[in-house]
Amino acid sequence: MCDVILPCEYNPKECPSTSPEKSRLFTILLLYCWQNEYDKRPYQQFQFKKLEFEDRIGRKYHCIRDFRVIVNYLLQRHQLAVKITGLVVSNWDARLLKDFARSLIPVWYIELTLMRFPHEFFVMMRLNALKMDVSQLSLEGTPLTDDDVRILREFLLVNTTLRLLNVSSCNLTQYNFALIADGVHKSAGVRRLYADRLLGLSLSLDTEKLASVLGSLLMQNRLWSLSLEHCELTAQDMLPIAEYLSLTTSNFRRLRLACNKIGPDGALFLLRGISIGKRLELLDISYNSIGTHGGEWVAMYLSSCLKLQHLHLNYNDIQPEAMNLILVTLKKCCWLERLELYGNHFDSRSAMILRRLLDAEVLRHAEVDISYTYDEALQDYRVVPWR
Repeated sequence: MCDVILPCEYNPKECPSTSPEKSRLFTILLLYCWQNEYDKRPYQQFQFKKLEFEDRIGRKYHCIRDFRVIVNYLLQRHQLAVKITGLVVSNWDARLLKDFARSLIPVWYIELTLMRFPHEFFVMMRLNALKMDVSQLSLEGTPLTDDDVRILREFLLVNTTLRLLNVSSCNLTQYNFALIADGVHKSAGVRRLYADRLLGLSLSLDTEKLASVLGSLLMQNRLWSLSLEHCELTAQDMLPIAEYLSLTTSNFRRLRLACNKIGPDGALFLLRGISIGKRLELLDISYNSIGTHGGEWVAMYLSSCLKLQHLHLNYNDIQPEAMNLILVTLKKCCWLERLELYGNHFDSRSAMILRRLLDAEVLRHAEVDISYTYDEALQDYRVVPWR
């Protein structure tokens, strides 16, 4: 007997269907229509996300057939930027891999996030290195093996147009990171390096060795942006970085060290180096447990960091007495365009100082991530987050 319950008066048009709906065919025309939704003319900012694709088309992504449609689209329409997320690329079809690598040759910005590539893809990129016009290459979240890292180093040595390399969360270890650092050091054009979340494998991360590699890398005097978040760096590891920051000939502009263990001494080394060199524009030391003592060092040297425009101090367990010193320092010669302090400790005096700074327009709401409000229960002002 049929499990489908029919109405009393049978009508075939109203009968529920027991067979699933047929999913739409993925074509270049459909992909072109989607890009028109994402981008504006001349539609040269390509993006593709696996989860979004499966949600819109109603079926699972096919790693050969659907990927061929993407590659054909890129070959027919040259892009300025390509952003692809979450795909598994197979080495079953060598010609498809070759065409994909060829489609990336004229692309200026390449972002391949959370991908799974065979080793052959990196070999093909290395073969096209001289012809590629890429300026920014992001492989964030894409696992890299030791062989992949070796080929990527050769790519850095050959290519002359690359300016930014992002290998964050790529399963890099303290061992193969040295190959990346060597490639950046010998590269003709790389100026920005993002290498967050390095691993120590079965051993804990040897930050002393990592600091030695960084010291050699920085002294080439070419990098102007470096990100090493979630790398377990300590205060002693800040010494080679601080030494580089103190050079007046340094080209360094942006330093991101969030979620490490530099503590108050690390904050002292960095801020003292910045105050001497006066070249850094962005410093992110959030989640570093610099504490009250570190906050006092920040307040002491902040007014001497003449070019510092962005300072991030979120969640550092800074007590109100040190936080008030930092806020009072803003009355002096500071040119901060963005100050992030939320996640620390404040009192009523902090709120009063902040109120005066904002009311006098010494500091604008767009430049800080906290504000003030009057609390009826406390009968006083208190600090609140401002997003």
